[in-house]
Amino acid sequence: MSQHTKGPWRACNDGECRCLTVSAPDQPIAKVISDKWGDDYPALRLVGPSSLEQKVEAYMEQITYGEIDPEEAKANARLIAAAPDLLEACKAAIANSEKTLAEDGGFRQPEAQHVFDMVSAAIAKAEGK
Repeated sequence: MSQHTKGPWRACNDGECRCLTVSAPDQPIAKVISDKWGDDYPALRLVGPSSLEQKVEAYMEQITYGEIDPEEAKANARLIAAAPDLLEACKAAIANSEKTLAEDGGFRQPEAQHVFDMVSAAIAKAEGK
């Protein structure tokens, strides 16, 4: 299994840029979609003032399936940019979890096992396991 691109990742202008591109220091990682989204396809149309002067013009048409709020897209870009940091934080939390274990190997607080399981699942998802 290949590893993800090394961090840090940054959202262009902290997610405030219209391009909504997330990049590593030396390459782009993702482009977050904002506004209308769907399938784009080429189309042709006739343009011109009269039938004798009309020309064929190529343009892109879209079958729109939905729309993503621009503020939600900015938040998505920031979340994607934080992914390497979040993964490292989760790994550190798991590595230090033995400090919260009771003598019998269980967690002192019942909800701690649930949190441990959630963090472990997130790491596995990020690593493709």
